[in-house]
Amino acid sequence: MEVPKKILYVSGSIGLGHVTRDLAIAGQLRKQYPEVELSWLASHPATIPLKEAGEKLLPQADMYANDSVPAENAARGFGMNILKYASKTRREWAHNVKIFRQIISKGKFDVVIGDETYEIGISLSMKLVRLKVPFVMIYDFFGLDSVTENPIEKLGVYTWNWIWAKTDRKLLSGQKNLALFAGEPEDVPDTGLGFFLPNRRDHAKTYYKFTGYILPFDPAQYADKTRFMSQGG
Repeated sequence: MEVPKKILYVSGSIGLGHVTRDLAIAGQLRKQYPEVELSWLASHPATIPLKEAGEKLLPQADMYANDSVPAENAARGFGMNILKYASKTRREWAHNVKIFRQIISKGKFDVVIGDETYEIGISLSMKLVRLKVPFVMIYDFFGLDSVTENPIEKLGVYTWNWIWAKTDRKLLSGQKNLALFAGEPEDVPDTGLGFFLPNRRDHAKTYYKFTGYILPFDPAQYADKTRFMSQGG
């Protein structure tokens, strides 16, 4: 199979965890396929390490909505209610889908990679956006849980889980698209998503490819513990 040469990489922009692994993935892509050309779409703060790494950010990145703002508004202390985040970020998601649609209508890419870009995945499954090339989604968790006994929250969680499972079935049932899970099958709870919805781990095993843990460094560099400890001392 011919290796895709032009890749649009849409990096998750909540904090810096997603972009850190995205840069690690990009490094391995270039190592194995030096001819690959990556174009990046992200918002602040993910744009900071991308620029520092010398990556090619598309001009539209300056207009890409910041997902961290609704995430901070949904956070309390050291935790964040994902359902509240999803409800607060609808305007940002709609804006970003519009920009994404403009980019793919003009740019010629061989594949699109999205790191937890739920707005793009849902839009593709609903045919609000049409993409002729393969789409690769990266996840590191699957399914939401209600954190309170509030019936409205429980209904919202169930609805979101239903949308997530339906999106996967629509996007991943054929041979065109791919979903990668950054972790192991045991990282997905062996529980149901909800009434008449699938078991989480079974669903993930059916639709996702598990990558193991994506590290921002080469573990082989730290194999010599004696040398590493002496340098640290």
